[in-house]
Amino acid sequence: MPKFCPYCGNPVKQTDKFCIICGKPMLTGIPGIPKPEKAPEIKDTKKEKEKKETKGKLDELISDEEIEKEERLEEKSIEKQLKKWKKGKEKKEVKPLPEEVKEQIVFYIEYNDIQLNKKVLTEKLDEILKSTKDSRYEWDNSFKKELNIKLEAVKAFIEELKQNEKVIKQKMEEPFLVQKININIESKIFHLENLTREHKLHKIDRETFEKLREKYKQEKTDLEIEKEDLVVGMKLWIQELKLEKAELASERKLNKGRFSAKEISEEEYKENDKNFDLKLKKITAKVDTLEELTK
Repeated sequence: MPKFCPYCGNPVKQTDKFCIICGKPMLTGIPGIPKPEKAPEIKDTKKEKEKKETKGKLDELISDEEIEKEERLEEKSIEKQLKKWKKGKEKKEVKPLPEEVKEQIVFYIEYNDIQLNKKVLTEKLDEILKSTKDSRYEWDNSFKKELNIKLEAVKAFIEELKQNEKVIKQKMEEPFLVQKININIESKIFHLENLTREHKLHKIDRETFEKLREKYKQEKTDLEIEKEDLVVGMKLWIQELKLEKAELASERKLNKGRFSAKEISEEEYKENDKNFDLKLKKITAKVDTLEELTK
């Protein structure tokens, strides 16, 4: 078989050590690099098998650090979902409160309104009772009769309020829906904590752990969104009541101005001011009730 120079391509003899044309060595006699031999397969010894079995078991378990890392990642994912949802809510109209929730809120407001009216009437009753100690109560029959009529009327009103209080109390669902949701959210957190602890103790397998964890976290997120919808609707109602309160406060100032300008009498001014004061107290009570129910 003919031989050629690898550098210039001219033919050379088999025995030539240098090319007669370019003078470069033919690299004959240099041994090639041997290919690495395949490592012989080592059969598993008893110890190797035990190591593999142990490693297999360890691979099935998740370390505490890995669990915490996964939980942090999932928590961040849920927080992102909530932020995204809240951001979307800002662009959309506020979701109206369900009728059954409105009805319950009204019951709570009426109940607290009764407490306020009872307080006002109790103060009125004390005022009348003080008047019965007046000396005229003993000898002036007209004065006595008038006081007794007022006394009986106030007592009747207080009794009526107590009856209404009982009726409304029976209709009120306690705790309120927002508080129920808070209890359910705490329950989901409790389940998650127990689930994680049991998994860390290797009492629950990985697949079951992940399925239940995902289920509880999704339920928790749904509850938080439901609560947010209710709270946003209730806060809107609070804002409307505060505007109404500001308007009443402005009208009350006008009433005082009219008295200062001698447009109305002192008696009329005091009567109007008393009514304004009562209305403002009722609105304040409504706002306080709604704010308490949002917690």
